[in-house]
Amino acid sequence: MYGYAEGVDRLQEVSITLSDPDAKTVELKAETNKIGNWSVEDIDIGTLSDGEIAITAAITDQAGKILAQTDSMAVLDTSFNLFEFMNKHFAATIFLLMVTLLLLGFPMKIPLIAGATLGVVLLYDGDLSQMQFMIQQMMAGIRPAALIAVPMFILSADIMTRGKSAEKLIDLVMAFVRHIKGGLAVSTAGACAVFGAVSGSTQATVVAIGSPLRPRLQEGGYKDSFILALIVNSSDIAFLIPPSIGMIIYGIVAKTSIPELFIAGIGPGLLILLLFSIYSVVYAYINKIPIEPKASWSERGKALYRALWPLGFPAIIIGGIFGGIFSPTEAAAVSVAYAILLEGFIFRTMTLKDFWDTSLSTGLVTAVVFILVGAGAAFAWVLSYAQVPQQLLGTIGIAEMGKYGVLFVISIAFFVGCMFVDPIVVILILVPIFAPSVHNVGLDPVLVGTIITLQVAIGSATPPFGCDIFTAIAVFKRPYFDVVRGTPPFILILLSVAVAMIFFPDIALFLRDVAFR
Repeated sequence: MYGYAEGVDRLQEVSITLSDPDAKTVELKAETNKIGNWSVEDIDIGTLSDGEIAITAAITDQAGKILAQTDSMAVLDTSFNLFEFMNKHFAATIFLLMVTLLLLGFPMKIPLIAGATLGVVLLYDGDLSQMQFMIQQMMAGIRPAALIAVPMFILSADIMTRGKSAEKLIDLVMAFVRHIKGGLAVSTAGACAVFGAVSGSTQATVVAIGSPLRPRLQEGGYKDSFILALIVNSSDIAFLIPPSIGMIIYGIVAKTSIPELFIAGIGPGLLILLLFSIYSVVYAYINKIPIEPKASWSERGKALYRALWPLGFPAIIIGGIFGGIFSPTEAAAVSVAYAILLEGFIFRTMTLKDFWDTSLSTGLVTAVVFILVGAGAAFAWVLSYAQVPQQLLGTIGIAEMGKYGVLFVISIAFFVGCMFVDPIVVILILVPIFAPSVHNVGLDPVLVGTIITLQVAIGSATPPFGCDIFTAIAVFKRPYFDVVRGTPPFILILLSVAVAMIFFPDIALFLRDVAFR
């Protein structure tokens, strides 16, 4: 309680009395300051009964004469109020609702929309007319023109997965490295990297590369746990090698150059490929994996010739963006046209019905992606409006951290987040939360975007709920624990690259600087 004493001497004692309907009272004392203000904090009213509380504040002289007095009323209600409780525990309430819906089996878009809706209801005291703000934020989330690139890259990847492009890329890599110790495994990692430069999707890479190569790896003597882990984790390279759907989403949310992000992803992607190849060779020596017959130069030449057309994808996309010929969105459109040209007219592996089915599949995936983007944007706005990010970051003391501390916190947050939630959702929610801290410590947003892209890729292949794990379960029809059993060495390699990027940012920024500085 607080008040102001007017027309009396300053530094006077104020007597405050609180009375409930049962005539029980609480007596308090306060003192006016030099300008007449007084206040009382932390009042214990546990002895009072619910109902109207009469409040009297008075100043008296030594003889007990009242010099000034004010009276007011308040209502005391100590019964449990669910709405007030939820408002007081805003973040925990929304989080509990979302976790409950996820555990009940709802797809991620439902918990996101439900969380944002509940947030708006709590923020505006149950006024449902204010839901217009959530709708506005959802529409704003899918409005950026650069998002047009996402469905087009998904479509081109679907066309190549159904056609022969992936098969020809696999044959090319196999022809050059299958004869070395662990060559089949190295070929698998290499094929994932090459296909990543075509599709930009980890899940498309699991399907396109994993389906044909898993039987060949099994025939070569590799354990299925190693094969599944290799395929799932090598697909992470596809998230880094341009074009990357994750980088497109990050670039839009963080307002960062997408071409620079694309080029910055090449260095870490190649480093991961190298380390996976070394591990595959070591694994082959330890487990005495037999060597495949060496391809002749004639076979290599034929494989290269057959793969020339599919190799045009990375040449067009990376070369076009690098050379400033077209933007990432235009590159996505070109990739679709090129995929149709290859599979429809040159290889003739797809009919009009196949293209129709592929377009329908892409439309369904795109709808899900855009619902996630819109719902994620609305949810991020609700959290920001309620100042939840500021409270969370204040709790961990990120404002006092330097560049390394901020990068480590970001890495952990995105890695853990993608162990449970779809990468796109994690990027949409967490990037705005960390954006002020990134700006305050002067970090390069392209470096941050590359680290985030790597972390969400790692999280996507990490138990318990990494989305690539469930893609592999569906594609290979293997139990959950068979898929994740061999993942720890690969996750360790990926995390070591993530840590190396924090201390040696040139891993990501060297090519970016060569291309754009």
